[in-house]
Amino acid sequence: MDRFLGIVLVAGLGCFVLAFVLSGLYPWMLNEGSAPEATLDELAEDVSVEFKDLKERWPEGFRQAYGAEEALNLQELVGVPEGDARRTASDAAWRTAYRKALQDGRDAYVGEGCWHCHSQYVRPVANEDTRFGPVSRWEQDNNALQRPVLWGTRRVGPDLTYEGTLRSNDWHAAHFWDPRVVSPGTVMPAYRWFFRDGFQVRRRIDPDIASRTGLDPQTSYPVPGVYDTRAEAEQAMARVAAETPENLAGERERLFIEEGRGLNDRGLSILAYIQWLGTWQPQPVEGGA
Repeated sequence: MDRFLGIVLVAGLGCFVLAFVLSGLYPWMLNEGSAPEATLDELAEDVSVEFKDLKERWPEGFRQAYGAEEALNLQELVGVPEGDARRTASDAAWRTAYRKALQDGRDAYVGEGCWHCHSQYVRPVANEDTRFGPVSRWEQDNNALQRPVLWGTRRVGPDLTYEGTLRSNDWHAAHFWDPRVVSPGTVMPAYRWFFRDGFQVRRRIDPDIASRTGLDPQTSYPVPGVYDTRAEAEQAMARVAAETPENLAGERERLFIEEGRGLNDRGLSILAYIQWLGTWQPQPVEGGA
């Protein structure tokens, strides 16, 4: 019996050492005779629509996480041609913010232990390509955000190799707050430290609409933005009221302030990283498979 246990112990340690060595050798082997590794700057060159959507949905949290540069406000750049100085500054500011989000999000993904339950490698076995997408190729790992590669240790949750853009930012935010609301039966824990509490401007629905649809007239919907203090929320409400057209003056009267919550910098970053997964396309390698 003691001999059997010894064999099991040696075999277990051997498997661990082999996995450790392979995880270290694999990134090195990627670049052996292949295309250069894509840098973080190259990965952030094309800012995703989903990342810009984060600013629209959680503008105050976005400002705190990535800065308040006016260049990040594209509303005033509608119709501005490429090459214009304002457009150039805006594009550069977005790339800088996206670069930070991807790196911080990847660090948060590792730090939160997401890689334990979610792999990022679709294996050519057990019909994984049917469940998770095409079998992974080595070229997909040839970038700065796959150092070290995140193969995962088990499959408690789905593989996330191609998760980017499959679901909306709202879905992921709800999933972080209460996973079972959008994914019944999941064992994933809630990540409520990805959120910040504060004050939010809300608007009650039109009484006529409430009457016609049978909704409670106190039903309301949030105006994007969660502020740290009530005073900041009141300033935001004043801006919203001022931007409301005169012919919709009744809309102003239905504005009010309530406690709310939104994604914080860690939540925004990990969401940006998840929405990036699978969207980067490696350059074809001459003579490669």
